[in-house]
Amino acid sequence: MDDSIVQIRNLCYSIGSKQILDNINADFATGQIHGIVGPNGAGKSTLMRTICRIWQANSGTVYIAGRDQRQISRRELSQLITLVPQESRIDFSIRVFDFVSMGRHPHLHRLQWLQNHDIEIIEQALLVTDTERFRDRYINQLSGGESQLVSIARALVTEAPIILLDEPTSALDIQHKLQIMKLLALLKKQGKTILMNIHDLDLARRHCDTLTMLRQGQLYYQGCAEQAFRSEHIREVFNVEIEESTTAHGTSLLFYTQ
Repeated sequence: MDDSIVQIRNLCYSIGSKQILDNINADFATGQIHGIVGPNGAGKSTLMRTICRIWQANSGTVYIAGRDQRQISRRELSQLITLVPQESRIDFSIRVFDFVSMGRHPHLHRLQWLQNHDIEIIEQALLVTDTERFRDRYINQLSGGESQLVSIARALVTEAPIILLDEPTSALDIQHKLQIMKLLALLKKQGKTILMNIHDLDLARRHCDTLTMLRQGQLYYQGCAEQAFRSEHIREVFNVEIEESTTAHGTSLLFYTQ
């Protein structure tokens, strides 16, 4: 794929004798929302962490904008790609504004204070994520959905063109789930490339341009999200059956075991 901003070639990751990722080859096009799905233990979170080099792969290569990720400095890599972790609850007291401003660190020199330009970027991120209203609250006082939005705001102020999200809607109520998916659609329109692990397959089908399906650490399928939900794919990856239910509001997916 010539327009791929993230390319993965022959990627392997293991811990001791346990193979977590086994020869993964995948491409993620610029300016799209890419869902990564699979059962627990399939390697989804590990893939995220190897893409942004939090964890070093045992073999294989990740290319970011055509460059070997291992040849990019940590500082520059943080300007190109940012990760919103699965658990966004913060247990220590820090104001929302101060937490979000930490995302500017890759752009600041050592001991440099925030400049007016940085503050403008932070203000815009708070506005886009609808978190400006509690900018002066302490982050450990927020709900799970609010904390997740604040973490996305911090990711935005890095100005990285690639945003990775590890289960951004897990354990959230339906209102915050839909709010986050609407926000991701807006970021896509702004040219961001989004890769996210997601358990909610119905949300994935509605909002993702492509799906990458992992099974036991191997790539099972990558392509159009609609085609991913063929019954044989769901049966092979998740060991369940799938059925579509059509209502006046659209088509929903029903999953059941035999």
